[in-house]
Amino acid sequence: MFEPVRVEAAIERSVRCYVHERYIVVERELDGALGADLFVRSRATNRCDADSLPGDLVLRNEWAEYSAGIKADHLFIDSGTGPDLRQVIVVDLRTRERVLQRSYVDLESGKDSATVGIWDGFYVEEPLPGCPTPSGGLQPGVDSLYVFDLTAGSIRFANRIRCASRQ
Repeated sequence: MFEPVRVEAAIERSVRCYVHERYIVVERELDGALGADLFVRSRATNRCDADSLPGDLVLRNEWAEYSAGIKADHLFIDSGTGPDLRQVIVVDLRTRERVLQRSYVDLESGKDSATVGIWDGFYVEEPLPGCPTPSGGLQPGVDSLYVFDLTAGSIRFANRIRCASRQ
């Protein structure tokens, strides 16, 4: 779903460097906290250190953020600490603006290079018809698929749902 990435050896213990086709994403984990600060720079810099360089896009950790990948000049960030109902944050690396932030449980490839499927999870009172009753203290849920168009910056319901269990 995301463009190929090469993970470089860490310069420091808490630093990971992801080398993409056009960008380098440096992820610096924070001491005593979940998540990481992200430094996004042109691959031409060929630098994997966690010091902010002129021209870097710096995204400070707010709620346990980690880099998920890049697709079509868009950085996808996973945000949250629990297994269900996390946030996906999408940043357009050309404009340096957040173009999407919403809850999600899973991402999948879109129908083309300009779309991404975002499964969003919901709790329901009773399992939907055809869905099994959750066990082990889990609650019934349903996931709905949305398609995010990276070019238009729009999102729409894809008319697909699936059974789910929630914590």
